Amino acid sequence: MILRRILQMRKLFGLFLLLMMCASPALAQENEPAPQDQSSTSQEAPQKPKSRVTPKFEVSAGYAYRSYYQPNIPTFWLNGWYASFDYNLKHWLGVEAEGMGIYKDQGITFGKTRIYSLLVGPKLYPLGHRKVTPFGHFLVGSARYSNTTPAYGGFPSVTKTASAYAWEAGGGLDWNLSRHWGIRMFQLDFGHENFFGGSTGATRISRRIAVGFVYRFGER
Repeated sequence: MILRRILQMRKLFGLFLLLMMCASPALAQENEPAPQDQSSTSQEAPQKPKSRVTPKFEVSAGYAYRSYYQPNIPTFWLNGWYASFDYNLKHWLGVEAEGMGIYKDQGITFGKTRIYSLLVGPKLYPLGHRKVTPFGHFLVGSARYSNTTPAYGGFPSVTKTASAYAWEAGGGLDWNLSRHWGIRMFQLDFGHENFFGGSTGATRISRRIAVGFVYRFGER
C-alpha cells in the first residue's frame, strides 16, 4: 500500500516537474533585460515591469476533478467546481480561502453523492508574480459529505450526511495573459477527509486536479 502511494506521488511530481520545465523558457525570456535607449541622457528611476506587479487580491474559479482511493476499494471519482480568493501579504506570500463542490450520480442503486469543502491557509509564490507564476499552498478546514438514494420499489428516499476535518496540499501554475486576467494551467493537490472515522476512513486519500481562470486586482 505504501509503495503504491509513493509511486502515485512520484507520477504527479514528475508531471509537475515536466510542466515547470516547459514553462522555464518563458521565465527565462522574462528575465532578459530590456534594451536601453542610449540616446536618453536623463537618469530615470528603474520601473518595476508590469508583469511583476504583485496584485493585492486574486480570484480564481474553474473545473475540478477529484478521486478518492484506499486499499481494496475501487477508486471513487467526482467532477465539480472550485473557487478561491487570495489576499497577498507580500510578493511571495498570501492567504488563500478555497471552496469546492464535487458531485457524482451513481443511479438508483448508489444514489447521488455531493462533497463540499471550505479551506484556508498560506499560499507561497517562490518566484514572485511573473508572466508565468508557480505557486504552492497548504489549506485546512472542513468538508461535508452527503449521499441521497431515491425512492424505489416502495422504499423511501434516504440521505446520509457526514462532516469532517479536511486538509489539502499542492501547487500549480498560472499563465498571466494581462495585468488582470490569467489562466490556471493546472493545479495538483493531495488531500484527506475522514468522514466516517475508524481505520478504513482514516486511510482514504484524495487527489485533485483543477484548471480555471484567474482575475487579479489591486497592487501591493
